[in-house]
Amino acid sequence: MANRSGSPYAGAWLLVLALMIAIGAFGVPVRYTPLVSIALTAGQLLLMGGAALWLAIPAWRSGDESRRALAVSGLLLILPWALLTLLPGYGPPFASSLAMNQERFIILFVSTASLGAGMWTIKDSLTRGEMGDRLLAPLGQISALMAMCIQLVWAAVMIGWTMSEARKPTDYLPLYGTPLGNASDVLLFFAGLMTYVATGFYALSFARQGWIRRNIAWVIVIVVVAAVIGLLARGLQYPDLSVHWYAMPGMIVGIPAIPWTLTYVLGVFALLRAARP
Repeated sequence: MANRSGSPYAGAWLLVLALMIAIGAFGVPVRYTPLVSIALTAGQLLLMGGAALWLAIPAWRSGDESRRALAVSGLLLILPWALLTLLPGYGPPFASSLAMNQERFIILFVSTASLGAGMWTIKDSLTRGEMGDRLLAPLGQISALMAMCIQLVWAAVMIGWTMSEARKPTDYLPLYGTPLGNASDVLLFFAGLMTYVATGFYALSFARQGWIRRNIAWVIVIVVVAAVIGLLARGLQYPDLSVHWYAMPGMIVGIPAIPWTLTYVLGVFALLRAARP
């Protein structure tokens, strides 16, 4: 067992720091100059990518295929937030221009595909061997599959909406309040719900396999339960965004990138596990 002050733990803490910086840089709407935006993105990618490679390279050099597979899954789980570093200062959709929102939804589509790959492949590492988890890990995998398929459809709808808005014909109706708009709200609701459920199953599976301590797993599960309650209390329809959106818990937990903070944490734990002999 590596000492807690060893390099694997330092890399893990750097990844946590990178996530906090990414949340602030992406979530707070600020109009940066192109040069500042490039510098912010480059700095975040260097920090996040360097810390991730710090953990992944030892696993790759080991020659152990199981450690390599786990490292790849961990990298895929943190990749969505790495991609969001490409959008510094975008903030919520109402604070962004149409062109910025189109870029946002394209990044969300690619991020969802990456997250789906990570949550699908991590199951193999959890079920490997005679002592593999063949209950919680498969439940996490099927929940993740449903979540990612739903969210890919939602992201595609939103990309299509921004494309239509950019070339709006005279008889074009806005998305919000239309049947398609309401359907997209339903898709986003269930995508978030199933992502939280999958995260809870995987956290418990990580604990069952000894990858994380049980108290850490239960903290994640409690956060998942609180988020699910917030979603259910909010309802299927996404509320109108306002200047004080950050004071609406039910709305916050439904933001597409928020469930990804928990899957990012799982990715950090997966990389940490892969880095240790």
